[in-house]
Amino acid sequence: MSKICHRLNNKLLAVLVQINEEAMQVDGFSHLSHTVQFDCFPASLLVHCHFSEAQKLRVALGSHTETKLQKQLHKLLFKKGIVLKDPKMNLKLQGPA
Repeated sequence: MSKICHRLNNKLLAVLVQINEEAMQVDGFSHLSHTVQFDCFPASLLVHCHFSEAQKLRVALGSHTETKLQKQLHKLLFKKGIVLKDPKMNLKLQGPA
């Protein structure tokens, strides 16, 4: 990993820790996962907020939790100097597999 990618990764991980802490406040949230390809960053960033039960996922979607977390992700990354073009494409809520 190049020095630039390493710096971007460190910034991203710091933001994801904060997003995870915020998502922990949502009932039914289980864990966070992400994928990224640094050659297409930040467009390639995809953060998944996983929920333990489908019912709790529906409640979270109904209370606009996804939108709130997307805005928070955008704001935190912007503070780190990373601009998302469309935060709606970068964070999604997911139910149990």
